Amino acid sequence: MSATSRFRFLRTVFACVLGSSIFSSQAQTACPSGQQPLCLGACVCMPVSAQHSETLYEQVQWLAAAGLETWIRQSRDRLALQESQPIPLHIRSQLEPYFDLAVLETARYRVGDDSVLTAANTLLRNPDIVAVTLIDIIVFRNEADALDNVALWAHELKHVEQYLEWGVGEFARRYTRDYSSVERPGYAMELQLEREAALREAGGSTASRHSAE
Repeated sequence: MSATSRFRFLRTVFACVLGSSIFSSQAQTACPSGQQPLCLGACVCMPVSAQHSETLYEQVQWLAAAGLETWIRQSRDRLALQESQPIPLHIRSQLEPYFDLAVLETARYRVGDDSVLTAANTLLRNPDIVAVTLIDIIVFRNEADALDNVALWAHELKHVEQYLEWGVGEFARRYTRDYSSVERPGYAMELQLEREAALREAGGSTASRHSAE
């Protein structure tokens, strides 16, 4: 992730977690030569040397990761007070070859939580998000996906696996540092399941044609 992309991501994290207008338009702040504006509500001028920029980035990144962790934990705890369901049995049976028992036993789900999904749209940089995993609870936007979308389940269970392996704090740190590296295994698993389903469907169609002949 480039430095520009990292700063944009951190702006997004802060704006969502803290619920305020953070890093407001830098164009409105004039700074002396050799400095640039940094805006967290109010703007201040900071040196632009590589050393100062890297130090500042590390500090902001730490704050963003802490904010993301707080949002994940608080959202999960709120969801835990509401009704949730275990993985549907027909979904679980298809995913047992891919995940440890601890992942399958830990994960639960619910459908539709506008406040969580809306925050996730911004926080996870995806305006079309259809599911989000908060430690061990997966929130699906649509019931059809929760009941039938095996590939999407595989993606979200990969995140449950990551939470179990890394812990919430490390998950937040890695997501803040490079969200694509955290999402990549989930998309790879999702694609694998979709391809396998397509091959099974193609094989079934071929067998049906042969039997008809």
